[in-house]
Amino acid sequence: MKNGKWIAVAILVLALGVAGVVFGWNLLPTQETAEAKGTYGPWLGTWILIWIVFGMTVTLAGFLFAVGTGKTRGN
Repeated sequence: MKNGKWIAVAILVLALGVAGVVFGWNLLPTQETAEAKGTYGPWLGTWILIWIVFGMTVTLAGFLFAVGTGKTRGN
């Protein structure tokens, strides 16, 4: 099971991506609060960045899983 490390790291990367989204939900104010304070632009920008990073973690985890299962070769 020499490729098990790739799959384990893929799961870890997915967990970190989910943790980023959960932190965003818990640390950022609601949309209504951001609109009321006049900080909707930065609020929206932060959420866009959070979802971009989440997409990158899913992509990286997919690649790591493919290497671990032998579907592609990691050089």
